[in-house]
Amino acid sequence: MVDTVGAWLDLVAAGYPETDAQPWDRPGLQVGDPADAVARVLVALDVTAAVLDEAAAEPATLLLAHHPLLLAPLPALTPATAAGALALRAARSGVAVAAAHTNLDAADDGAGTSDPVVELLALTDVTSLCAPATPGGRAMGRVGDLPRPVTLAELARTLATGLPSPTLRRCGDADRPVRRVAVLGGSGMSAVPDALAAGADVLVTGDVRHHAALDALALGLAVVDAGHHAVEDAAMPVFADRLRTAAAAADLAAPVVRSTVTTVPWEAA
Repeated sequence: MVDTVGAWLDLVAAGYPETDAQPWDRPGLQVGDPADAVARVLVALDVTAAVLDEAAAEPATLLLAHHPLLLAPLPALTPATAAGALALRAARSGVAVAAAHTNLDAADDGAGTSDPVVELLALTDVTSLCAPATPGGRAMGRVGDLPRPVTLAELARTLATGLPSPTLRRCGDADRPVRRVAVLGGSGMSAVPDALAAGADVLVTGDVRHHAALDALALGLAVVDAGHHAVEDAAMPVFADRLRTAAAAADLAAPVVRSTVTTVPWEAA
């Protein structure tokens, strides 16, 4: 029996329910037909032109991205916007595109986008950081304790080399001792109140804005900006592994492979 896009979407939804996604999010199928055949599943962090070319290199590829291609509604499906141009490219190439976004962020099977930091730092007594999107659902972010106190500078070095995160930044006294660590993969400064309520010494996240960093420091919270890409991309291998295991149990035959395209936009000067 040939795999279909719909069967793969059902598999993803079973492990990462869309009810766990934030209200503003757009997970699920974004380009394609649920009845389309699937001969390969390509897991990627982002949908870019290079990733679409990689997907189109093999017929009947389902591109399963973490970041939705169509997060905001388009006024028209034309090349006038980046998302419109990419969606047209996908459709013309016969590539189905789907996303598992904040529903994957909230995963509790080790594939969540806060889990790479939790594992790297060997945090203990780990609990959810943020409230779930729906009552009884799974929640984004993690908070836990380091095995021993370290300085903020030492913590930052561990993250910079271990994720890795070559463009990592930290704000706070380098010699400040930290023990309790809050983590929110992606863009997570909205979790500052949650981190403070959880008694965290530091929040590890990405996309930290100037004034948000100053506000966090004023409230007594150090911040490590590991970069949106570094933390979340580190979760993609586990996500792909979980999909392979679930597919085998569901008798889906399409192989799951990771994209080899690097989508980090930043480079160190």
